[in-house]
Amino acid sequence: MNERLIDMDAECIARKKKVALIAMIAFALISLPLRAAEPDGNGIIAEMDRRMNFIECKMIIRIIDEKADGKTRELKARVEYLKDVGTRIDFEEPVRDRGKCVLMSGTSMWMSSPSVAKPVRLSGKDAFMGTSFTNDDVMNLDKADDYESVITASDAGGWNITMTAKKASLPYPRIEARIARDFLPTSMSYFARSGKESKRVKFSAVKDYGGKPRPSIMAIVDLMKPGDTSSVIFDVIREEPLNRSRLTPAALGN
Repeated sequence: MNERLIDMDAECIARKKKVALIAMIAFALISLPLRAAEPDGNGIIAEMDRRMNFIECKMIIRIIDEKADGKTRELKARVEYLKDVGTRIDFEEPVRDRGKCVLMSGTSMWMSSPSVAKPVRLSGKDAFMGTSFTNDDVMNLDKADDYESVITASDAGGWNITMTAKKASLPYPRIEARIARDFLPTSMSYFARSGKESKRVKFSAVKDYGGKPRPSIMAIVDLMKPGDTSSVIFDVIREEPLNRSRLTPAALGN
């Protein structure tokens, strides 16, 4: 009889210990902080666009272009940008380029010049003012609407993203991007239709623009023309209402 009571007591103690252990595990799991769901590639690039650009703004930019033969030139321009409507760049320096204007309205681009009677249609794939950038690189500030993006790798520092062009008219069918955890880009590699890497871009010098921190320098290296490099420096980005009529082809020359 005593042995049976001892066995029952041991069984009861074991049962209580098991219940206590389950309770402890459940409490530990409940106490763990909920981990935010990892965004997908498209979401990351959309958030990058949001953090890099105002919906409506004016900018002052400088473009420094360096060639392999040592020739260097610098341009200064004022930019007006309205998301999903257009981008207008009016050049102020050097003197020989003053009065020139490049406009992207919708998906079409034009250039006007005091020396030419009518605006000239441009292709997004053409070199921007003779630099290592294409017109699309400088004029088309949003990427999410043009590329299908997937995460290829991730770590504590950020994500590697492969961006595949949705349209054949874009200058690069594929872009490999490194996006930090703050959703700001640090580097991108642009690939030609042959599959060969053609250009590399570095983003640096994060600066605060009216409460929006983002890289102030975008530097590109042309791998097809060794020694050729170009940089866009964003001196000013200011959220400000625009005269929308200036973002239409009819306004070129005004």
